[in-house]
Amino acid sequence: MSSDSGSSRSSQGPTMSLSDFLSTHDDSHFVWDDEDREVSEAWLRPVKQAMLDHKKHKVFTHRGREYLTPPSPFVQHGPELGDSGSTIVYKVTPPKGYAYRRPLALKVIICKESTRPPGPDSEARSNALKEVKTMSKLRHPHIVAYVASFEDYCIQSREVRRRPRGGGHAVLFRVNQRIRKHILGIAMYPPAQWNLRAFMEEVFQSPKEADWILPLLHTFFGCLAQAVAYLHRSSVQVRHKDIKPENIVIDDFCQPILTDFGLSKHFKTGQYSEGPTPKTVKYADPEAMHEGRRDERSDIFSLGCVFLEMATVLLGKPPLFAEEQLSTAAAGDAHSISSSDTSPGPAACEFKYSESLYNLDGYLGTLTTLVAGHLAASEPERARSVGAVVDVLPHIRRMMDGTLHLRPAASTLYPLFRDLCDVYKMPGPCPNCEEERRTGRAIPSRSGSRSPTLRRSATVVGGGHGMGGHGGGGGAGGPSSGSRVDGGADSD
Repeated sequence: MSSDSGSSRSSQGPTMSLSDFLSTHDDSHFVWDDEDREVSEAWLRPVKQAMLDHKKHKVFTHRGREYLTPPSPFVQHGPELGDSGSTIVYKVTPPKGYAYRRPLALKVIICKESTRPPGPDSEARSNALKEVKTMSKLRHPHIVAYVASFEDYCIQSREVRRRPRGGGHAVLFRVNQRIRKHILGIAMYPPAQWNLRAFMEEVFQSPKEADWILPLLHTFFGCLAQAVAYLHRSSVQVRHKDIKPENIVIDDFCQPILTDFGLSKHFKTGQYSEGPTPKTVKYADPEAMHEGRRDERSDIFSLGCVFLEMATVLLGKPPLFAEEQLSTAAAGDAHSISSSDTSPGPAACEFKYSESLYNLDGYLGTLTTLVAGHLAASEPERARSVGAVVDVLPHIRRMMDGTLHLRPAASTLYPLFRDLCDVYKMPGPCPNCEEERRTGRAIPSRSGSRSPTLRRSATVVGGGHGMGGHGGGGGAGGPSSGSRVDGGADSD
């Protein structure tokens, strides 16, 4: 095995910021070789239809094996970053023998279906290849970067007793019967240890050690707004469809990274979709819950739910406080039952922001008057932060509007939350987002300045944007926690 001969010295190093990773095209230094490649047209045709680069996507031949050992051929480092049953995320380096040694996150998807054995034409494989195709086109400092992907499978064999012609003793033959297991792996950068859920909860689990998190959260609003605005650009046109704290990771440079494009869809401007769709019900937009017409502004609703939890944390309450308050207000109310829930079950009982919108104004009022007022009085040093967060609550309310066309476009969000970046001198505004607003370039030219890294000691290493900390939970592109409801594929 060998990597691209043009592999640079930068590809040998440890962690680097995602902005530098993209601007230096570090991902181009990893290229698959041709050893043990599958040549069957049945396996290669779907790859060609997905328009994937054979240098970046490799289908391994099964080589008569009956077992797979993920994340092989990649080399695992440390425990799994996440596990949702059919999807596991590992921190890895490329296979032994490859010169490229950058640490990566490897998302391994087990392609299986309840009604049929795995195979080259399975729906599970088709959906996984769509995720690879979507990710391979995205390049933004706040969106996980695709590096490479691979597929592998093993064959279940059985023994057949055959008697040679003309008599004689029967002989046992091993016959390949069917595919036993099929996996698809997506290698991504960066291999983050945190997700936003764990990041926010750390503020209350270790309040004295986690005060460095609060200044960072102020900048995350703008960074995530820019990431979604990039997805919705006319030149990209991707709906994420599953924005939630578990699908936002924090890298070693304290940057929020949007991950997990397993449910994402390409769209055309002005085009609506409708009908059943997979979703995480807690953060799903009202249109998806009622299987109505929807477009990219459905992402805005989900992002608004995430922003509401971030604002709640900045006002001194844990992220689940919003859910608890809205659930209490909704208890026993007929409006809390979705018209799409026709039978009892986990999804019917789970909290959904879309069903609590009639209580949202009351909750925002509680935050503005009681919660914010108490925090400003008890901790005067946070008064400026409290005021800035209260000022953006009306914008979050618009993002969570129950009427699709009343929500703001993603491209208009960054200026609405920009003032939050000025509350603290450090870390200050994200330089990537600031340059993107000035120039329209999603990948700024490399500045040459060294960004600080996230350390277990919660200290800042280097200078510029970011502060340090420690924790765990969720790798880049990792499996989503929270309940997803598979309602079939929507029409876009």
